[in-house]
Amino acid sequence: MAWNSHFLTTGGMDGMIVNNNVRIRSHVVKTYRGYRQKVCGLKWSASGQQLASGGMIVLFTYGICPRHLQIHQHNGYTG
Repeated sequence: MAWNSHFLTTGGMDGMIVNNNVRIRSHVVKTYRGYRQKVCGLKWSASGQQLASGGMIVLFTYGICPRHLQIHQHNGYTG
């Protein structure tokens, strides 16, 4: 899990990354499926503009904000 202001980002054993807006009842804002196996870690940058996520094979970085993310894949991640 990783916090970014009022957004809580979670990663699961199913490879899903979910952005939740904790201020609203229908809290799921966006979901991402980037991994075939579990998400091992999530970390928002200090600016809140990028999210790094680590899985079994790849590292993704996400730009802009928790609702509108551009995905950049880095192969060879061994984290």
